[in-house]
Amino acid sequence: MIDLDRVNIEQVNWAGERIRERHPLPPTGYLADLPRAECDAWIKTHNAMVKDYCGIIGALRSGNRAWLDVQLADGRWVGRWFDECASESAIHCVYSWGPIIAAGVGLKDSEAAAAARAAREASGDLLVLLGDDW
Repeated sequence: MIDLDRVNIEQVNWAGERIRERHPLPPTGYLADLPRAECDAWIKTHNAMVKDYCGIIGALRSGNRAWLDVQLADGRWVGRWFDECASESAIHCVYSWGPIIAAGVGLKDSEAAAAARAAREASGDLLVLLGDDW
């Protein structure tokens, strides 16, 4: 059985970083500070690049709407709705917040999330050892 909501963390982190390098945020740091036409053009190019990288990594489209839980490398949890592709939403998270260590539909309170945290603790990850307040 093919899991259409599966997210390959390594590939998503790679794609998100490549897009960030090739299509950084505008110098102002805020899209809202751009004129409307420039903002629309930036978003259109960004979305096209994300879709291209989804093709490069072979991300599967599912055609369903679901919430994607993503655990960032610093331990925080963020999430995004997705309509077609969980990996596409994960790439947007990497672009916006940095590398991720876990991602999946309904993942936040799952055994997989606990295992990812335990692995980070075992590795001596300082942010995990300091706790969630950091």
